[in-house]
Parts: sequence; structure tokens; C-alpha cells
Amino acid sequence: MRRILPSRRARGLVVTLLGVACAACATTRYTQSAVVTAPTDDANTIASIEVERVKLRIEPLDRALDGEMIPPLKLRIVFDVREIGYSFDPGQVVLRGPDGREWRANGGGYQPLFPNAAVYVGFDAVVEPEVPFDLVLAGLARGQKRLETVKLRLVRRQGRSFDRQYWLELIGILLEAASGT
Repeated sequence: MRRILPSRRARGLVVTLLGVACAACATTRYTQSAVVTAPTDDANTIASIEVERVKLRIEPLDRALDGEMIPPLKLRIVFDVREIGYSFDPGQVVLRGPDGREWRANGGGYQPLFPNAAVYVGFDAVVEPEVPFDLVLAGLARGQKRLETVKLRLVRRQGRSFDRQYWLELIGILLEAASGT
């Protein structure tokens, strides 16, 4: 049996309805710290770097809705180690403000790393909008050898998130109707 595709007009109508549905989605504006001196993902929040054959993903966890108080900086660092013998001391990570003031991350002492190990580091400091901070990433070691220290720049960025997931269902229904199934 031959399947008949919808007409060009019907496909155009579906595309128009999809555009209107997406534009009508409720969104929320927020701010969040972002590493700006390393490659980031599409949302410009998660940075990826490599330090002497160890890949790291750094994800800021200080998202605040517009108008809400900004929380102190907290980071999730995921390590992609391919060999045994690596360790990390989160207490050696330093946040440096534009005035030179420094905050040390919580925790301390070297912990062994395994593939996809996640370490959370927090500071008693808030990254304010339009105020750049330096993140000094130290404390990574292989055996007794300390690996290089990496200095990254953090700034606070604005973003927008979609709140209404039911619009995805509407898009699915419209696509199904357009295909005639």
C-alpha cells in the first residue's frame, strides 16, 4: 500500500503551529556562573579542560532565578581518569576575587580518583554579575607528583530555561497528525 505524504500546505501549517507553540512556552530567566576561559557546552555553563591527560568537566551549581538571592559558589568537578594513581585535594582549589581576596574550597586531603569521579567544592563567596573571578584549580596529583595548576576565569551569565514540558507532548501530537498515522 502506498503512503500519501501531507501536502506542502499542511506541512507549512504544522511548522507554523510548532513555532507558535515553542514561542508560547513559559520560560524562566536565571543567572549562573560560567567558566569563560575554557570550551563550554551549548548552555555555556559546563566547561571541559584537560590537565596532563586527565579530562575534567567543571559545572557551576549556583543558579539563581532573576530577582532571587545568588547562592555561594559551588562547583561539581568530574574527572575522567584513564589510569590508576591519580588523586585530588579539593582544599587546594582557590577562588580569587577582583580585589585579590581569596577563598579556599571546603574539604581537604587527597582523595583517590576513579573514572567519572565527581567532587563537589564550595566557597563562602558569591560570584556577582559583571564581576570576574579567578578559579585556581590546584590539588591534582599522580602518585607523589603534583600536576600543573590551572587558572580559569569565572563570570556570571544570564540564561533562560523552559518550564513547560507539556509543550513537547503537543509537538509530538502535531507531528503525528501531520504524518497521518
